[in-house]
Order: sequence, then C-alpha cells, then structure tokens
Amino acid sequence: MSDQLFEFLDDIDADNCTSQLSDVSVEDPPKYHSLKLLVVDDDEDVHLMTELLLKGLSFDEGQLLVQHAYNSQEAYDILLRDPDIAVVLLDVVMESEDAGLQLVHRIRHSLRRTKLRIILRTGQPGYAPELETIQRYDINDYKTKTELTRERLYTCLMTAARSYRQLDQLEKLAYEDHLTGLLNRNGLLRALEIKAQSSTEGYTLVLLDIDNFSMINDTFGAYFADRFLIDFAALLKHLPMTEGIARLSADQFGLLIGTTGSLVEEIVRSQLVSRSLAIEGVETALSFCMGIAYHHKELTPSEMLGHATLALKRAKKVGIGQTVIFSDAMICSLRERVSMLSSLKQDLDRHRLYLVYQPQIQLQSGRLIGVEALVRWMDESGQMISPAVFIELAEQSGLIVKLGEWVLRRALFDCADLCRTRPGFRVAVNVSPLQFQQLDFVEQVKACLHEQGLEGQHLDLEITESVSMSYAEETIQKFNALRAMGVTISIDDFGTGFSSLSYLERLHVDCLKIDRSFVDKLTTSTSGYRIAQTILTLGQRLNMRVLAEGIETDAQLNELIKLNCDEGQGYLIARPMKMDALQEWIDDHAVQPGL
Repeated sequence: MSDQLFEFLDDIDADNCTSQLSDVSVEDPPKYHSLKLLVVDDDEDVHLMTELLLKGLSFDEGQLLVQHAYNSQEAYDILLRDPDIAVVLLDVVMESEDAGLQLVHRIRHSLRRTKLRIILRTGQPGYAPELETIQRYDINDYKTKTELTRERLYTCLMTAARSYRQLDQLEKLAYEDHLTGLLNRNGLLRALEIKAQSSTEGYTLVLLDIDNFSMINDTFGAYFADRFLIDFAALLKHLPMTEGIARLSADQFGLLIGTTGSLVEEIVRSQLVSRSLAIEGVETALSFCMGIAYHHKELTPSEMLGHATLALKRAKKVGIGQTVIFSDAMICSLRERVSMLSSLKQDLDRHRLYLVYQPQIQLQSGRLIGVEALVRWMDESGQMISPAVFIELAEQSGLIVKLGEWVLRRALFDCADLCRTRPGFRVAVNVSPLQFQQLDFVEQVKACLHEQGLEGQHLDLEITESVSMSYAEETIQKFNALRAMGVTISIDDFGTGFSSLSYLERLHVDCLKIDRSFVDKLTTSTSGYRIAQTILTLGQRLNMRVLAEGIETDAQLNELIKLNCDEGQGYLIARPMKMDALQEWIDDHAVQPGL
C-alpha cells in the first residue's frame, strides 16, 4: 500500500510569519497544523491496520501526515531527509531481534533527534525490552500490538505529540533567535558540534558584523532597525553552500559554510556587497566586516567560534568592510596581551609604574609655565614597555580608570611643592575617554587637589577631541564644574579628530594643543604650515591658548614664535624626566632661561 500523505495548506503568509517571530513564548505557543508520524514495521498488515485505526482522527485540530518504512534502514533514510517527523511508531523486532533498538540508538546519537518521540510496539511479548533498556535508549513509550485499540493508540500518539510540541517550543527558546528565526549562539554551537561529528570534509565559520548599524538604529528607530535585521537575515538564507545561519548579537551574524579557502569570502561578498536594503524608502547599502575561521579536527565548536570572533575584532579594528582570516599568530598575540595585562595590573598595585615630566614653556619668553605628566612602565624583567602599547591595553580592559586616577594623584603629589613655590605653575595630566565618563570624575579631581592642598589653577586636564565631542550636555556640565574649580582644560592632539567649532566654543576650552604630526611638517610642508597657522588663528579668535607639542628643531621653534604660538614642549626644550632630574633642569633653567 502506498504512503498516505495528507497535504495541508499554510494559511499564514510569509510576512505574518516574520512579524510573529518575536511574539513566540511558552505561554502563547504557535498553532501546529500537522502531526508527522512515521510507522516502522516489517508487516504490511500492521501498516494497513494503523491507517485504519487513525482514519478521521485529528490531533489538536491538526491534520495527520503518515509515512511508512518497512525496515530500520529505510526508516533511518526517511528521518535523515525529514527533520520534522514528530513521532515514530516502531516495531522492536524486524530484520533482527534488536533492529528496533539499534534504530533508536542511531536516531538519538547519529541524528541527534532528542525531541523526537519514540513509541515501541511489538507483537511478541517475549521480546519486550527491560526497564534498563528503555531508559538507556531513551524510549518514550512501549506497547504491545494487542494493547493498541483505536482509543489507546490515539491517546498514546496525542500524548507523544503534545510532548514533542512542548520540547519543540523549549528548543526554539534555547536555540533560536526570536527576532529573525535564525539560530542563536547556542544553536550555532550545536550546529558546529553536529557538523564536526558528521563531516569528513573541511568547512568554515564566518562571522559578520554590520557596519554603522547603531547609526541605523539611532536614525530610524528600533522598529525599522529590527526590520533591517530581518531583511538581512532573509538575504543570508539564500547564500549558497550555507549549512547554518545564526544571529549572535544585535548586528552580528554567523554562517556555517560547507567549504574552505578563498571561495568562502567570494560566496558571501559576491552575494551581499552589491545589495541594499530599503528603510522607509531610503536605500541603505550593505557594508560589513568579516571574521573567518577554518575548521580542523582538534578544534571544539567553542574554540572555532572564539577564533572567528577574534578575527572579526581584528577586522573591525582595521575599518569598515574589512575581512580577517584567523591565524595561530593571533592566539599568540592574544596570550601575550593577556599576560601583559596581568603584569600591568600587578605592577600598578606594586607601584612599579612611575611618572616622568616634560617641561612646557612660554615660547616668546622661554619662561617655564608647567609640566606634562607622562606615565612609564618597566616590567619585572626590566624591559621598558611602550606607552602606546600598555595604555591602549589599559583602555581596552577598563584598567585605564584606575591607572588614570593613580596618575592624577601621583602627579599632584610630586608637583605640589613646585605649584606652591612657582607662581602660575601647573601640571598637565591626560584624561582617557573612559575615565572622563565616570560619574564621579569631577569629585575625584576635587579630592585629589584637596589632598595636596592645591587650587584648581595648578591643574590642566588634557582631553582628546573625541571626549570633548561626546555626551554633549553631560560634557558641558562637567567642563563647567571643573572650570568653576579653577581647573583648565586643553584639547590634546587638536586637528587629528573632528570638532564642531560651535560646540568647541560652548565648551569654553582654555587651550588647543597642536599635534606633533603638524609640527613635524611645519617647515617641510606647505599643508603642515597652513594647518598650524589655522589652529593658531582659531585659538586666537576663540580666546584660547595654543600649545605646540613635539618641537624638535630650531626652525620649528622659530616658525612657531613668528606665528605667535603661546606655548610649547618638545625634545628641543627638554625630554621627559623623573622628578629629581626635573628639579635640576628647573634650577639650571632659572639661571639660563634662554634656549
């Protein structure tokens, strides 16, 4: 007798399915319109009788779809092709005495179909599995064929179907992203695990991060940003050779692709880069960074995901639209950074870091007006670590907040006597963006000044353009509070970022620092000269001081004096030095103030 398959029409259109994804919950389960049942038995009469018993019955108002298999291998092949079969009604004894049990083992371990409900039945009570066997093989029910009257068969299948649907809902919550219907992180890890166990060929994990997604969210709002993500997910579903798709975070997606090599990036970019998505009639071009990791047999799924994540971070650091393929060198670099961060934390606690001070002078007169405090680190082995390396590491780890507070306290402690004995003397301290964002930053500054008995005019805080332009009202409030204390504020490396001139004026900044890159080109490049001249003119118009850093030649110094630059620092004037050497330099400079 041929398989009796009851086809049904899905009365929910694609758009409605998409919009309902986020509404799925345990309390409000989706409607199931069919129950897929696989009858496995080597007796044709059993198949006919089962169909007869089930004829006309519905399951929670859903239709019944029945498929038939006459041996264990045929059943396995059907299950391999159809992942939606909910219940298997399985004969214990078929081509062998344990064929049914062996099929159960393959279903659970090879196919990993844990939510599938399995009901054993046998016409030979002597072959009934023992309790230990039922438990070990994860069998959900067991009946003799003589027990299964129409009512009992219906009850047995209804119980199994409802159990399956509950497990299906829990699985969706555990392994699916509620917005897009894609896999979530757990689902991707499970897909990688299944792939690793079943595949003998190479495959690849690709992570995508949408460029400037936060701008889409801020511009159009959360609803349209969600629609953008849903539409992007739909595009990913059409990529060739893709065996698993996941949404891992707000705008980060994962692709399990069944090949390796240069073809992987070509598959993704050729299908997506030229595409655009419309949001409220506005066409938005797709741009994203990619991190790629190739599988090898020693890797666990979590390690492979970690490799792809590390590659994606590298790609995002390079810029928009970039791709980085994971290499073992990245792990070595990461381990070095982790080790360095651990050492930095320990050495900060053990006071192995120290400060040096670079004098700042008034260019016209050569008079010392203050110093800039700069942090240095010699590790336990005696190696000097570049500030460009360990400060970036501290910023990325959040340690910069603790480091910045230590620098502020130490600098004021070291320079307290100079501030008291030299009129107008000030110490300049760099402030990181993360440190400035702390809610208690202003109170922290006030406390550090109070500890040394100093007034605010002895402290100059050097803040980057990115800090001055962020958190508009909050920044203005903090600047006003600091200025009320007498603290001056300088914009460090001015001209290397982007500043709104109107906003700059609202902040009432005291000083602009010309970046050393512009000072280097002052006498060698027309553009360098014009930039320096423009910054000086801007500072004068806004009634701000201008300080040039990185002065290394007499020619640079002379040009800055001609341009009426107010202040300067650099190797030509003095190198950064420890406090005892600074005291000697100051004593010598007082005798010979000229340069």
